[in-house]
Order: sequence, then C-alpha cells, then structure tokens
Amino acid sequence: MTSREQLIQELAEVPDELVEVMLDFLHRVKKTHSHHPLAKFAGILSDDEAADLQQAIQADCRQVDLNEW
Repeated sequence: MTSREQLIQELAEVPDELVEVMLDFLHRVKKTHSHHPLAKFAGILSDDEAADLQQAIQADCRQVDLNEW
C-alpha cells in the first residue's frame, strides 16, 4: 500500500473534525512547500527508492572509523 492509499484509508476512518484539521494543515504545508528552493525535488522518489535510501543512510551514515584519522 502506498503512503497516499494509507492516508486516504486513515482519513476515511477519523471524525470530520480531524479531517478538517488535516486539510488545513495540508493547505499550509503546500503553500510553504511550493516556495522552498528544494520543492522541485519533492516526490521524485518512489516509495521503494525512498526506503532504500533511508536504509543506506541508517546503515552507512554517522559511522565514525576512529582508525581513519
């Protein structure tokens, strides 16, 4: 299931008041997001590519080799 499908499923199950809050939040994020210099890169990765990238970052980043210095 994609993130979009999961979000739609979750929204179908919550009260209307929460849907309104989420919609307001989405509008605010979209407004801010569209003016950000990196906004053009949003959504260019598939869910699988993003998961692979996150796994690589967790496995390889922030690893300090004390003998490297």
